[in-house]
Amino acid sequence: MVVHGRDRLSALPDKALAGILSHLESNEAARASVLSSRWRLVSAAVPVVDLVDGKIRPRRNGKPVCFDTQVTGAIMSKAPATPIRVFRIRALNAPPDLLVQWIVIAASSGAEEVDVELRYRHYSNRTLCPFGRSEKASADFDRDVRGRFYRTPRQLFRCGTLRRLRLTNWTLDPPRGGVVVASLETLYLRRIMAPDGALQQLLSSCPRLADLTLEECPTATEVTVTSAQLRSFALVCCHNARRVVLHTRRLRSLQYKGSLPRDSSLFSIANYAELTAVTIDLCEDLTGKEKKEAAPLTELIGRCTKLSYLHLALRPSMAHFSSEFIAVTRHLRQLVLEGFLGADHVVKSVAVLLANTKNLEVLTLVPEVPQPPKKKKPYYYSDDEESESEAEPGNCVDENLDYSSLTKSLWRMSIPCLGRSLKRITIAKYSGHALDRILAKFLLSKATALQDFSVTLSDKLSPQMEEIVREFRSWRFNRRTTVTCN
Repeated sequence: MVVHGRDRLSALPDKALAGILSHLESNEAARASVLSSRWRLVSAAVPVVDLVDGKIRPRRNGKPVCFDTQVTGAIMSKAPATPIRVFRIRALNAPPDLLVQWIVIAASSGAEEVDVELRYRHYSNRTLCPFGRSEKASADFDRDVRGRFYRTPRQLFRCGTLRRLRLTNWTLDPPRGGVVVASLETLYLRRIMAPDGALQQLLSSCPRLADLTLEECPTATEVTVTSAQLRSFALVCCHNARRVVLHTRRLRSLQYKGSLPRDSSLFSIANYAELTAVTIDLCEDLTGKEKKEAAPLTELIGRCTKLSYLHLALRPSMAHFSSEFIAVTRHLRQLVLEGFLGADHVVKSVAVLLANTKNLEVLTLVPEVPQPPKKKKPYYYSDDEESESEAEPGNCVDENLDYSSLTKSLWRMSIPCLGRSLKRITIAKYSGHALDRILAKFLLSKATALQDFSVTLSDKLSPQMEEIVREFRSWRFNRRTTVTCN
């Protein structure tokens, strides 16, 4: 920023400039050094190494750069007095010896955060979930992949400054003499191979662990967390899990993504009453399931007497077992509903849930719309760009039906939160189908206390954004409600 011929940004002290550059990837921070002579030495004082292999995320209009040289150069370019506080890389087929050297240097330098995500050219990165659309969908790695991920450097677990650790596609290999990670507060493990109880050994040696996420870890069968500091726990697509014991009495947030638990013994939590936020995301298609099969989940939520935030993602629709959750929604402040919105009874089920959430302040709806299968992507694309679509086949909205009876029944319903406490409504993936419009119109015309109504449009509706915004505004009961679309 230049004001009256002066560069006020360059006038900031070195420490402030280094803090600004630390929010950029390392290659972007290095480019800033050519802006002026004032910036030349600043990048050397940035305590962050943050790089993505160009084979994973190709540059646009950029020349190919050797990733190994890029990371080594970023490490060696640091000033002698500059520690590496954050080491964050995404690499494809990085040489194992060089990879170990990078991590050891970062750990010995006083790293507080290490985030290393690996990709392997000849190994599948498919989602480990038995409910995927692929014929090969399963909860475990392929036989030819097991045991082939790089082993974690043992020096990493003896880093006395490490506070945040995120590992993806590794074989967990803690030191034989025991793990010493007393400073670790946040641990995220994704697609980890952990033979011979390595995972439990690591968890048992983290007395200050406050935030733990286990995602797609097939060996996470019986998990015990002894840290009394644990406040957030997430178990995502660990479909072999049979028992999770959390000794903490400070747990506030719980996330579970998987199939319907067979019984209520999956989770054992020392103090359910302290939980304020719960997310339940079921991968399993609930079509044909008996309502009693949802009992383990409703019992789990029912024990959380102070629950104020609930996120339900039900397959295929929002309506499945919705009546079973009515009893546990009375004290909610925030509610998120995710699933297919393609039938009149689904819309009614949403209204019934709202009728029982008398103090609701924030409502988020994520209506899923089936998409055609995606084209096959090259091997080097990340997991979120995989070829398999999460859309569920066979779900469609019949636009030829007469929805007048649905509209009349909705308008007769008494929903106290709409006229008293509901302040913000967010609708994602708005498709403009008849049921979407009916629900949106109902909410806008009944929510007299509403302050903000935000909608994310599907791609095909983007050209009609202005027209849709005008329609939403015409439905408002409260003319002060702000309507935004993006």
